[in-house]
Amino acid sequence: MRLFMCISCLSMTLGLCGCANEPTSDSSRARKEPLLDPVAFFAGRTASSGVMENRVNGSKRRVTTETRGHRQGETLVLEQNLSFSDGTRQHRSWRIRKLDAHHYEATANDIVGTARGEASGNAFHWSFTLALSPGNPLANVRMTQSMYLQPDGSSLINHTTIRKLGIVVAQVNEQFRRRGSR
Repeated sequence: MRLFMCISCLSMTLGLCGCANEPTSDSSRARKEPLLDPVAFFAGRTASSGVMENRVNGSKRRVTTETRGHRQGETLVLEQNLSFSDGTRQHRSWRIRKLDAHHYEATANDIVGTARGEASGNAFHWSFTLALSPGNPLANVRMTQSMYLQPDGSSLINHTTIRKLGIVVAQVNEQFRRRGSR
C-alpha cells in the first residue's frame, strides 16, 4: 500500500526529470503551434486535475495539484502541492532550466539525478527516475511524461507512464490550467 501511495504521489510533477535521459515522443498528438515552453507555462500559478490508474490492481485515484513557479535568474523554481482522493498529500520542489531552444533539465527533492526533456511544437517529453523511498534504490520507478499545450495556450494535457523494472505499473492522465497572470 505504501508503494502504491508513493507511486501515485510522484507522478504529478510537472512535472519534469531523468536517469535514462531519452525523452519519448508521440507525434500523433504533436502540432507545430502553439509552441510549448515549459518554463514559461509553469511560471506563475497552475493547477491540475486528473486520474491515476494502478495497472497492477486496476484501482483509480483522483489527483489534483496546485503549483507556484517563480524565476531565480535562469532557473524556474516550482513549489508543487499534490493531493489524492485517498487523503494522501505530497510536496515537491522543482528547479528547471532551459538549456537551449528545445532542451531542458530539472532536479527535484525526490528524483534521482537530473531530468532531461525536449520540446518540439506544442509537445514536451521527458523522463526521470523517482525515488519512492530515498536511500533505497530498489524502490525507484521510471517516470515518462508527455505534455501537449492546447490551442487556447493556457491549458495542457499531461500523460505520465510509471514503470518498475520496465513494466508499466501506473498511468496518470491530467489537465493543467494556468491561473491568473504569469
